[in-house]
Amino acid sequence: MAYGQQVKALFELSSPAEMVENLWEIYSGFVNFEKQTGYNPRQANLFLTFRELMLFCSRIEAMK
Repeated sequence: MAYGQQVKALFELSSPAEMVENLWEIYSGFVNFEKQTGYNPRQANLFLTFRELMLFCSRIEAMK
């Protein structure tokens, strides 16, 4: 129940679709930064986390 309340509070700030757009902007900025700074050994893990957040937001949007 506590997780559900936290998710509800999160999506009261912006819709799942808006959250997906924001996540893309954040990830795109990260990728551009990585190109300038060089190799990051955690890049694959960061992408997987990003992907899971995107999928989560998509599933929440589909519930509406």
